[in-house]
Amino acid sequence: MTLAYDTALMDGAAPNSVGERICNKCGTLADEGLIFCATCGTALRKPAPLITPGSNTSSQLRAEAKPKRTLVKWSLIAVALMFGYFAWQCGAGMSTGARLSDDAVRQFHSQLDSGAYDNIVTESDEAFQNSDSHEELLKFLAGVHSKLGTSRGFTRTNILVNANTNGTFIRGSYTSTFDQGSAVEVFTWRKVGSGLKLVDYHVESKAFLTR
Repeated sequence: MTLAYDTALMDGAAPNSVGERICNKCGTLADEGLIFCATCGTALRKPAPLITPGSNTSSQLRAEAKPKRTLVKWSLIAVALMFGYFAWQCGAGMSTGARLSDDAVRQFHSQLDSGAYDNIVTESDEAFQNSDSHEELLKFLAGVHSKLGTSRGFTRTNILVNANTNGTFIRGSYTSTFDQGSAVEVFTWRKVGSGLKLVDYHVESKAFLTR
């Protein structure tokens, strides 16, 4: 039989003599440090509870857990606020982009109607100017005006704002009305300062096929 010693966790009756204790069951003398009788195995001392009655360990654990729950709560609130801020920023960017694009399309139609094709080209972004020769771009714009006639209005159908290391680009799709019919126009702009510069222009219309 294995003998165990643990005087710190045991209590009981006073020893019979210094360094000895008597087993209450078989009467065998046992060393002071023994927990169980070497003869019959009976416990010589009653185990002392590791946690005394009335201990505030549970309350301490709850008190320690409370700050953690509070920290998690505020972390979730911070994430929600951050997400809301970015969502608001995206919404504000889309709204601003749509307004700027509408103004630029209105200016483009005004210049197209007045035959100011050179102004459209010279005021555009380098990407548009470099897409073809200056003369070919003027011919293209003149051909669009010749086929479609005077602009009568437009409706924005889609807007996309893309900000990257090359700048902020706005792509707007429009259903436009002209004297000779309707057309679908797609403008790509680059934001420069408080205004926009034309990067690309694409137009489709049945009027190009009938005239």
